[in-house]
Amino acid sequence: MHIWPQRFPLPYPTRDNNSVYVPTGIANQAQLGEAVSEAAGLLNAREVRQVRFTLGSDADGEPSIFFGILLTPYAIQASRFAIVTGRVATTLVDELQPFNRWGLQPYFNFTSDPAHFKNPGWM
Repeated sequence: MHIWPQRFPLPYPTRDNNSVYVPTGIANQAQLGEAVSEAAGLLNAREVRQVRFTLGSDADGEPSIFFGILLTPYAIQASRFAIVTGRVATTLVDELQPFNRWGLQPYFNFTSDPAHFKNPGWM
C-alpha cells in the first residue's frame, strides 16, 4: 500500500461522495438464500446431498460467496468427479449469476464427508 506523503498535494482532486458500495448479495441476504435454495433444487439429487454458502471477502478483499457442496458417494467416483463438480459449479453460476446479479465472486468447495461439511471453518 502506498501512502502519499502529506507534504505533496495529490495530483488529482479528491472528494468524498458519502456513499459506499454494498454488493446486492450482502444487502439482500434473504433473497440470496432463496435464490441459492432454488438453484440447489435443480441439482441432481443422485450427485448432491446439500448446498450451503457463506459470504465474506476473498484473498484480494473482494466480496465473495463461498459454496460448500456435499456430494454423494456416487458423485465422488474418480470417473465422475470432474464432470460432476464442473456441472454443479456451472449450474449454480448460470442460475445465480453471482457476480452480475449479486456483486459476489463465487468460490466452490466440495466434500463427501458429512462431518467435514458441518465444520463451520471448512469453507
